[in-house]
Amino acid sequence: STTMGTLEAQAYITSGYLAVLSAFLILGGAMADRYGRRRIFSAGLIGFGVTSLLCGLAPTMELLVLARLLQGASGALLVPGSLTIITASYEGEARARAFGIWAAATSALTVLGPLVGGLIVDLFSWRVAFLVNVPLIALALWATRRHVPETRDETATGRLDWLGSVVIAVAVGGISFGLIRGQEADWADPTAFLVLGIGIVAAIAFPVLMLRRPDPLVPPALFRRRAFTVINIATFLIYGALY
Repeated sequence: STTMGTLEAQAYITSGYLAVLSAFLILGGAMADRYGRRRIFSAGLIGFGVTSLLCGLAPTMELLVLARLLQGASGALLVPGSLTIITASYEGEARARAFGIWAAATSALTVLGPLVGGLIVDLFSWRVAFLVNVPLIALALWATRRHVPETRDETATGRLDWLGSVVIAVAVGGISFGLIRGQEADWADPTAFLVLGIGIVAAIAFPVLMLRRPDPLVPPALFRRRAFTVINIATFLIYGALY
């Protein structure tokens, strides 16, 4: 039996994963720069492999949702790590070629992933769709530990902004889960409004906090760079249109 509706559980398994991934993405990048890109990337691989195993073996819907949310947190250590490792490991034409291969592989998997996943679910089981990650992760972990040199941001000073990390996680998580819960309950559950309100307050507080922190998670000075600001706005609008 399950204490949550089927549609709600499906929303958490899909959108919930993306919400947690987004909530911890900035923190994942900051940790990689500070503590070592290979180290954090390896931790993300291990976490993703373990949570994939937990998803595939989950005996209840609630445990599947929990494992899937934890998988999103592991993914947040992987996404920024792959790009920073390329930037730190290659220069000139070799870097451009590496980014091209990364982009091509990512695009191909984005297209083929749902198709292959659907075939696995239809031919075998949804559990196999998760368990197939484990040997792939093991191979990636071996390659990372054997062939990727350790790099970090040698200019990083001060402490990691854990307060900012918590606030942005509450903002993204509160808004996402509040909307999911509210839609599932036809907006008759006061908990949805409470969680949504907390998320909105955190989202408003985050930029104010970044202006006041000595070592902000997202330095406001970045937005004075026209290219940085334009690229982020364009990405937001493009992906918003796609979704």
